[in-house]
Amino acid sequence: MADERNTVLTYAIRGPVVLKYLGQLALLLALLTLVPLVVALVAGDDAMRWRYGLLCTVLFLLGGLFARLPAPLRIQGNEALTITALAFLGASLLMSWPIMGSGVSFVDALFEAVSGVTTTGLSTLTHIEMRSTTLLFTRAWMQWYGGLGFIVLSVALLMGHQAAARRLSDPAGSGETLVATARTHARHSLMVYVTLTLVGLVLVWTLTGNGFPALLQVLSAVSTGGFSNYPDSLAGLASRPAAVAVMLIAFLGAVSLPLYWRAMHAGRRAGLGVLLSDVELRGLLAASLVIGILLSGLGWLQGRELSWYHGFMMGVSAQTTTGFTTMSITEMDAASKVVMIVSMLLGGSVGSSAGGFKLLRLLILLRLLQLMIRRTGMPPHAVAEPYLAGRKLESDDVLRALQLIILFIGLVVVSWLPFVVMGYDPLDALFEVVSASGTVGLSSGITRPGLEPLLKGVLCFDMLAGRLEIIALLVVLYPRNWFGRRKEVQ
Repeated sequence: MADERNTVLTYAIRGPVVLKYLGQLALLLALLTLVPLVVALVAGDDAMRWRYGLLCTVLFLLGGLFARLPAPLRIQGNEALTITALAFLGASLLMSWPIMGSGVSFVDALFEAVSGVTTTGLSTLTHIEMRSTTLLFTRAWMQWYGGLGFIVLSVALLMGHQAAARRLSDPAGSGETLVATARTHARHSLMVYVTLTLVGLVLVWTLTGNGFPALLQVLSAVSTGGFSNYPDSLAGLASRPAAVAVMLIAFLGAVSLPLYWRAMHAGRRAGLGVLLSDVELRGLLAASLVIGILLSGLGWLQGRELSWYHGFMMGVSAQTTTGFTTMSITEMDAASKVVMIVSMLLGGSVGSSAGGFKLLRLLILLRLLQLMIRRTGMPPHAVAEPYLAGRKLESDDVLRALQLIILFIGLVVVSWLPFVVMGYDPLDALFEVVSASGTVGLSSGITRPGLEPLLKGVLCFDMLAGRLEIIALLVVLYPRNWFGRRKEVQ
């Protein structure tokens, strides 16, 4: 009976509502695609520039048509999740077509586009240093706007309807990253993101003396994406200080963007207190330090040269879900891979460009376990409420955290099984699946041009699910989301 009552209260998505906001997102994607189009024109890349030109034209036409549909007074939660999921799916499919212009097959172009838009960084391309300037920029640019989430960009730049904007910027209703209104939050995040990008560009350009490679590294770093224009990633940079600077930008990208805004507007002294009092930032610093020490120690036991350098660089890369490397994962022992798997699962801060199931949710789970243990020594009628960083944790907070952690682990297990069945080393397969699901991009060597198409599809699904935090994709796949009673568009 309860299930029947819930079904009665459930409404399917309304086509005009979804099309309207997808239209607005199409306009934004068209604007973003103008940038690689300009790069293709300057570089004289005939194969890609006409594809970008045609794609921009189609996006502007269709986006302008659908964006004129009437706006609803209220957007449903399942509509917001559907729009978000379809936006990332659509952007990946659309951007794969220009990538094919560089001589890449459809499957590999789609894999590259999904990896870029989701800020993962896994790649099946070889001889990356020989690829065209346009393709290299496209990969980094997709990660940059995917890192902020062009959903948030659209809220900041295009959408004026506050109720819809709030739903789209926080479709799951978590409220974890909202500052005041959805549009204010989005604009603040955009300003911080652009500032981090510009500061990073100046720093890395100064250290390398080469503007274009510095731009590519910074676009991928601030988005915690990890695409590199060097076949050996950060090891290809001319100096270790430059590599450290890139990883520093990646760490800053894994910190909650609204936190920077609050710190900047609190004043110099108070701002430092705002940063240091943030429980997620402290957790990110602690986790990076612990993972770095563990990897350094394991590397030292292996007799690896510069074990401290590689240990901390690889540790920060895994914890921030960036995916840059200073050494090959295949050179690591099993214990080091296990440490990195745990780190990739945890990820960075909520409200950042990092992946994983986020440190905040782990902290909520640990605080809940701590309370359960304390209650064993309390009187039966004693009331004890869970608090984190001075804020009471509501039951919805705890439920959402547990829900996402369970779904994340379930996704990893289900995705891992096909790799094992097809004969891949279980630990390497687990590493690859966690890397894709956490949108990290580190590879144990499984992701390659010759990887079976089915497994490439599994990794693409993992990357999208990890970026969308699973729920949005499940909503899209749920039949009642598409069929059933619908509210009128008012």
